[in-house]
Amino acid sequence: MSLLTSLARQVTQQATIVAAQRIAAHAYQLTLASPAFVDWTYTPGQTLNVFFGLSARGGAATLRKRTYSVWDYNPHTAQLELAVCTFSDGPGARWAAQCRAGDEVSFYGPGGKFVLAPNAVGYALLGDVSCLSHFYALRRQIPTDVPVISVIHAQHTDDCFPDLDGSLPLHFVVADTLSAEQFLAAAEAQGLRSVPETLVYWGGPQTTCVAGHRVLQREWQWPDQLLKTKPFWK
Repeated sequence: MSLLTSLARQVTQQATIVAAQRIAAHAYQLTLASPAFVDWTYTPGQTLNVFFGLSARGGAATLRKRTYSVWDYNPHTAQLELAVCTFSDGPGARWAAQCRAGDEVSFYGPGGKFVLAPNAVGYALLGDVSCLSHFYALRRQIPTDVPVISVIHAQHTDDCFPDLDGSLPLHFVVADTLSAEQFLAAAEAQGLRSVPETLVYWGGPQTTCVAGHRVLQREWQWPDQLLKTKPFWK
């Protein structure tokens, strides 16, 4: 076992996979349980660092790690939900597809700053389906009388999945590609410019996030304090 692997085991905690199911063409829902989740300090929008090879014995242990949004956290059952997208077919995608109830996994967290800021006069949630569980977690916490604009890009309808209660509170756009300008046109059609103090969250592909941030900042003159950008993948 390497020194880094040994150190990682000292700072991580253990959780058990309670349930694993496919919920879309490229997404799995994983339910994790752990005594460490009791009295957790959690803010909607935080993430969990998952080390999915660290629980293996001896030399088989690895430091393979991915960061996933916490879709939901239940302090009463000490469980949380993750939605793992598998578009990349990388180590994390293969791990999610192979997860079974009873599997052990190491984790560190929660963490992250792409969280819900309270008391905004309006919110805009822009990104692709890799952001879906993250934005569902934010959307659930926004009061019903506060305007919410959303544009979620999916290449195919079967890549979309509902929130945990079966609802579909976000607006999907199914297309091969969606540029930053097309994202903003769809958001503008929902009234983005009519609420100038709207807090914009933009996630998903790095190139689209960066391009969208620039357009909002330079062309729309959107205040920096009302722009939250978080690339979910490159």
